[in-house]
Amino acid sequence: MGRFADRLIVGSATLAMLTRHWVVAFRFWQSTGRLPQLCPPLHQWDKFFWRKAFDHNPMFEIFCDKLACKDWVRQRCPDLPVPSTLWQGETARDIPDELLKEPAFIKANNGSGYNVRIDGDTVDRRSIEASFSQWLSRPYGQGNAEWGYKNVPRTVFLEEIIAAPGGAAPVMIEVYAAGGKPAAVLCVTGWKDEPRHAAFFDLNGDRVSAQPDDIPRLRDDWQPPSGFGKAIAFSKLLVEGTDQVRCDFMCVGGRVWFSEMTPYTLSGLERFGSPDQEDYIYGAWDLRQSWFLQARHRGWKQIYASALQRML
Repeated sequence: MGRFADRLIVGSATLAMLTRHWVVAFRFWQSTGRLPQLCPPLHQWDKFFWRKAFDHNPMFEIFCDKLACKDWVRQRCPDLPVPSTLWQGETARDIPDELLKEPAFIKANNGSGYNVRIDGDTVDRRSIEASFSQWLSRPYGQGNAEWGYKNVPRTVFLEEIIAAPGGAAPVMIEVYAAGGKPAAVLCVTGWKDEPRHAAFFDLNGDRVSAQPDDIPRLRDDWQPPSGFGKAIAFSKLLVEGTDQVRCDFMCVGGRVWFSEMTPYTLSGLERFGSPDQEDYIYGAWDLRQSWFLQARHRGWKQIYASALQRML
């Protein structure tokens, strides 16, 4: 089949998906100033939109399910500590009072950012119940076509809190992987309800120029914690076989705990200062390694997948 036919097939499928997900495409335009380019996808924004529209990798359902992901990590990487689940249930109203008297995270299983940190002293139970009632009322991410969250069980759970001495936040080590290998690391300091700072590092722990545009930069003399290398080593085991995913860890000195994995970082609309920085972090992302282009399909999906493979 010739190039023109391939472009016609991929272009037709693209038009159908832009029509089907017109709300997501409009939000994409609002954020980037243009429509998604899917014929073929080249920029990471376009690849994330393509992932949402086409690549319904069954592993994404595990990554988006916080409890299932913890179980998966325990099986795949048994030497990596995972924060304990202290309680789980269908509603925040069922949380036993005694569990609210100790520091912990209260989390909703079905979404990103659905969590409350409690210190065990000042707990506004009514506010917590209202927040979780709203968060559990509908599937997360459907307005952004984040398919992996669609069937995640809507569950509330309490998780042990990992903190540095004195209650300070652990350093978050967010490993951006592409092509089944770690590519870059973002270190983030501070709890989410505090002022936070961040900077990108290479796999050796050296500072690089890339910087997300939504968070202040760490001071120039800041150094990653001693557990940085352990996090990289664990990430290699967790991201193997993926085309792109972000794998997060919590680090206190030389100790490392698993945090979460996400296939939709900032809903695929993350910004950096320059194209070179974007390429450093996402340049190794090859859609030919994606589940959709590796799997066998029926009907139009296989015709489209074959045409896109040839274009790529």
